[in-house]
Amino acid sequence: MRFHQFDLNLLVYLEALLAEKSVSKAAASVFISQSAMSLALSRLRQHFGDDLLVQVAGRKMVLTPLAESLAAPVRDILLQMQSVATATANFDPSKSNRKFTIMASDYAVDVLLKPVVAQLFQKAPGIRVVVRRLVTTSSEEMKRPEVDLLIAPGSSVSEELPSEPLWEDTMTCIVWSRNRTVGKEISLDQYMKMGHVCNLMDGHTPPDHDRWFLNSFGSTRKVEVVVPDFGMVCQMVEGTDRIATVHLRQAKLYAKQFSLRLVKPPVEFPRFIELVQWHRHQERDSALVWLRGFLKSVAAEI
Repeated sequence: MRFHQFDLNLLVYLEALLAEKSVSKAAASVFISQSAMSLALSRLRQHFGDDLLVQVAGRKMVLTPLAESLAAPVRDILLQMQSVATATANFDPSKSNRKFTIMASDYAVDVLLKPVVAQLFQKAPGIRVVVRRLVTTSSEEMKRPEVDLLIAPGSSVSEELPSEPLWEDTMTCIVWSRNRTVGKEISLDQYMKMGHVCNLMDGHTPPDHDRWFLNSFGSTRKVEVVVPDFGMVCQMVEGTDRIATVHLRQAKLYAKQFSLRLVKPPVEFPRFIELVQWHRHQERDSALVWLRGFLKSVAAEI
């Protein structure tokens, strides 16, 4: 379909190119071949009379000024089109086959999404759920039409989009159940001397509690093992005399599966709130309104 000589089918490809800044990544994100995406880029360049993407420093590509100006409005147009396409007068979850894409950490999966998916299987078996890994750019990823909901702490959500709280949690320490060097509590001195297992998102970004500890005490822990997921932190402690600082709710779950023991931290870590966030254009999407309410009801039970 054409609108003012523009093929509207190209909008999806344009949004992917502007977001990914890569022909191959854009092609993968919309499930077409790289050659098909290259052809789409060629047609877009011809229509706008602009390169849109230019190659610099080897294979790296950057947006032209015109492309930069198009990114936000193109994204908004697709979001509005999505909200129109999925609009229903009444949403019946028991009869729906809607697919929801949720971006969340493995912590949120363990604590909330596992029971959510189990209950959906009973109450709304046709509904499909796609979980995407939480990344450092999640707040920006959330602005794209591919993601319906983001579940993350307040520091990881965008101030530009609506959100609401789901649950509250704090931090605890865990050790191997056979670790005799640590009692029910641990001093700050012993905590600093012990080897630690920690999580680094994307391999380089420390979680909020690590940054808080560094800012508060001006020193870093003796990190001996680094893993990409919160759940893996718990698993890597077993069989060692190391210690880890993890989310309390997740620690309780893993203590039942592995030979682990919870230990009171040497300092009181601040509590944090896990939020759910959505697109402004989907504020009245009856299916997403229902899903947000369902998430809150399950969160109230955990």
